[in-house]
Amino acid sequence: MRILTLLLGLLLVPASSFANVPEIGWPRAIEAEAGEIVIYQPQLDSLEGDKLTGRAAVSVALTDSEEPVFGVIRFESRMETDRDARTMRIVDLDITHVGFTDATDAQKDRFGAFVESEILEWDLTLSLDRVLASLAVVEQEREAARGLKFDPPRILYTDSPSVLVMIDGEPRFKAIEGSTLERLVNSPFTVVSDEKNGKYYLDGGTTWYVADDVMGQWKADGKPPKKVAKLRSDEAAKAAREAAIGADSRTPRIVVATEPTELIVTDGTPAYTPLTIELLGVTNSESDLLLQIETQRYFVVLSGRWYSSKALDGPWIYVPSEELPTSFAEIPTGSSLAHVRAFVPGTDEAEQAVLDNHIPQTAAIKRGPGEFTVEYDGKPKFEAIEGTSMQYAVNTSDSVLLIDGSYWVCRQGVWYEGASANGPWAVATSRPDDVESIPASNPHYNVKYVHVYDSTPDVVYVGYTPGYYGSYYYGGCVVYGTGWYYPSWYGHHYYPYHSTWGFNVGYNPWNGWSVGLSWSSGPFTIGIGYGFGGGYGGYPYHGGGYWGPRYGYHGGGNVNIGEINIGEVNIGDRAGRGGADRTRSGRDNIYSRSGNRERLADSPARGTRQPAAVSDRANNVLAGRDGNVYRKSGDGWQRREGGDWKPTDGSRAGGGQTRSRDRTGSGAGMSGRSGDSSGGFGGLDRDYGARQRGNQWSSGYKRSGSSGGFSGSRGNFGGSRGGGARAGGARRR
Repeated sequence: MRILTLLLGLLLVPASSFANVPEIGWPRAIEAEAGEIVIYQPQLDSLEGDKLTGRAAVSVALTDSEEPVFGVIRFESRMETDRDARTMRIVDLDITHVGFTDATDAQKDRFGAFVESEILEWDLTLSLDRVLASLAVVEQEREAARGLKFDPPRILYTDSPSVLVMIDGEPRFKAIEGSTLERLVNSPFTVVSDEKNGKYYLDGGTTWYVADDVMGQWKADGKPPKKVAKLRSDEAAKAAREAAIGADSRTPRIVVATEPTELIVTDGTPAYTPLTIELLGVTNSESDLLLQIETQRYFVVLSGRWYSSKALDGPWIYVPSEELPTSFAEIPTGSSLAHVRAFVPGTDEAEQAVLDNHIPQTAAIKRGPGEFTVEYDGKPKFEAIEGTSMQYAVNTSDSVLLIDGSYWVCRQGVWYEGASANGPWAVATSRPDDVESIPASNPHYNVKYVHVYDSTPDVVYVGYTPGYYGSYYYGGCVVYGTGWYYPSWYGHHYYPYHSTWGFNVGYNPWNGWSVGLSWSSGPFTIGIGYGFGGGYGGYPYHGGGYWGPRYGYHGGGNVNIGEINIGEVNIGDRAGRGGADRTRSGRDNIYSRSGNRERLADSPARGTRQPAAVSDRANNVLAGRDGNVYRKSGDGWQRREGGDWKPTDGSRAGGGQTRSRDRTGSGAGMSGRSGDSSGGFGGLDRDYGARQRGNQWSSGYKRSGSSGGFSGSRGNFGGSRGGGARAGGARRR
């Protein structure tokens, strides 16, 4: 079994180390007393939940043999993924087939035993970005994205620096205990009112704003009343002063909205740069804004969706990504708007995003009671989930479902079951089938992306895909949010739901979704963060920790745009659209957060030996689905036969069955099929192309240091505006 560890371990280097450790190449070799095993980069065949299958070409040179013998191994395993580190660890490995068509009958059993005896000593960890390139799983996501909405929100345009301040419906204020101030509870922005002078104050990070009406005109106020200024902690005040150094001296205009809204801002008259023969990109905007020359139509990406208009002030209409002009796929990968290629079907960037959207974050959770209490605003109140027999609790920040008389809670990527709405709760060993039918019109649509894969008497294997934090596959690309507006709960407490609109959501392939401002001369404060309430105290925003239940928005006291909580999970400050300096990414590992780690079961023991890269051999040997070993040579393929490489073509690929050590009893794919599933060498060509893409994706993540995107710099605009350039979709403030 040593060989598979190597073959999968060859994908090894943890992505979290890419910025500091040179990547080890392929193939790799295992030195053993009996001889040497060389493993070529594995080809992954399927991913079902947390179960992975694949195959790899290997060569074995025993100490008493003159020539290496080539063969194919097939494997099945459970996987443990870590989306933070961009790694996938192979556990519970099972070698289902070892075949050496290049060996004599006497050698086959000997080589097979050697391989299986060795592999168990190795710890197999794969680069997640290499795995993505090897999987063709798009079809499994198509059904999951039905019911999303694409109607445009209210889209506003301004040609002067402006920031959108979102309020969830009619403004609602609540007294701050021990103060004459009141806090605006239904907004992620810090807004307070002073009943003595009738003024409203907005924390703009580097400065305060004041207005006579929360919906009125706001202006900068460098000297708010002391009781207002003191709401900032000393740490926050210091951070604000530091952020103001070198920032653009202009203060943005405040645009207040109480309905789903997006704001497009240009710093003056739109400035353009050529992208293709048919497209211009707007350079003085933080929005992803393009102009089609022939039609003079504008296109903008909002939450992964395309909208178009003849004028910047609208009206805007939705454009399905499949109906974009062909020139969009021609946007250069090194251009200032290269990152929008992720929203253009058929591009390499879109494929990577879609594949990534299928990979689950997994964990092994201890069985037993749930150490939490579901808090309700009064007695539990349930309403029907439209089109189903299920109900959901509306007056709590948790996702509580009533299904066939049983109560279920989805909390921090784990399902719990209870006999009543108040528990007690226990880790669930299965998930009700009805969960799959939750419609996108329901605010708990995202929990259908949390799965229970398997269980033992001690452990439950769970996982969630990016749909849990609002990333969905649709039309050949990924989009953010369902597009639906979910009315919030107002009672003694206020519980808002996550929103698709209003936070300038962006994406890059290595950090996922992140939030930003339409324009800012400095960081704005979002979230409560001042210690005068939060969460269950009657205020909607959660200012401590990253693992609380659904509070809507989260600022954590940072003098920055902070994070937006979207149903127990957060997407972070864009600080460069996925930049290294942002607080968190949208794809961070929920299970590894400090408040959740005690739930984790012990991981299987790791091996200590690692294979070494083989520098004198090309990574051009692949395992055919027919059990033969093939080598890419120039523009053609060669097959290993009789101890030598012989030219072959599609008509000769595969042939009949081969003799092998196969514990499955089914031939493990040795059924006389051709070198790929469709005949000819299309499958091998696809696998080889995926291998090259995996190299690019992995090295791209390495170059980004987990912070970048695609190459290219949009540059800085707005005069002396600080914060740096936008590199490949990275927006820095």
